[in-house]
Amino acid sequence: MAEKSQSKASLYALCFLVGGAYGLIGQLIGVALETVVGPAFAAPCTLLCLGVLAVVLYVPGIHQRIAAVSGFGSILPFNGFACGIADTFQAGHANGGGFAGGIRSVGRLFLHVIVLSSVVNMLAGALAAFVTLPKLPVPQAPAMPLALLAGFVVAGLVCIAFQAVTDAGGFQVPNVLLVGQSLGGVLTLFGVTDVLAAVGGYSFKILVMGAGQAVMATTTLAFAGNALMLLVTWGTFFALALFGIVAALLNLRLRSR
Repeated sequence: MAEKSQSKASLYALCFLVGGAYGLIGQLIGVALETVVGPAFAAPCTLLCLGVLAVVLYVPGIHQRIAAVSGFGSILPFNGFACGIADTFQAGHANGGGFAGGIRSVGRLFLHVIVLSSVVNMLAGALAAFVTLPKLPVPQAPAMPLALLAGFVVAGLVCIAFQAVTDAGGFQVPNVLLVGQSLGGVLTLFGVTDVLAAVGGYSFKILVMGAGQAVMATTTLAFAGNALMLLVTWGTFFALALFGIVAALLNLRLRSR
C-alpha cells in the first residue's frame, strides 16, 4: 500500500512539475512573440511553436518517456495534444490500417476532442455576443519575473486538477480533454478562465482550457464582424494535428532503421 501511495504521489509531483515547465516555456515564447506579431497573434503562434517542440521531443521518444511518468502534465499543454495525435496515428497504423488507418484514427480523435468541444465553445461565444452575464473581476496580470512563477504554478495546478479528476472517475483521456476544452469556453462566460489567463498568462493559454477560451472569444469577435481570429484558431488546431502526424511518421521511420 505504501509503495502504491508513493507511486501516485510521484505521479502528481511530476504532473505538476512537467505541466508547470511546459507552461513556463509557453510563457517565455508568448511574451517574446508579442513584440514580433502583436498580442492578438502571439497565442496561436505560441501553440505552433509548441507543435514544433512536440515533433522534436516525440521523434526520438523523449516525450513518450516523460509522458509515462507525468500524466496530464504532458497531455494538457497543446504540444501534448500534438503528441497525442502522433500516438493515435501510430495506433491506427499498427492495427493494420497503414497510413490511411492512421489518418482515420486521427480524424476520429480530432472530431471527438476538437470539433465537438469547439461546437460547445462557439455556442458559448454566440451567447456572449448577445447576452451579458455576471463575471468574476479580472485581476491585473503580474509583472515579470513574477509572471513566470505565476504561470508555472497555474499550469501545474490545472494539470494536477485534471489528473485528479481522471483518476477519481476512471475516465478516458479523450473524454476528459473534450470536457476540459468545452469548459474552457463555458467558464469564460462567467470570467473564470479570464482570471486564470490573467494570472497564468500564456502558461494557461497553451492548455486545453485556454484553447476553449480562445474558440469562445474569437467566436464572439466573429459575431462582431471580425472572423479572422476564429479562422486563425481553427487553422492552428489543424496545424497542430499535422505536426502530430509528421512526428508519428518520423518516429516510425527512425524505429524502422
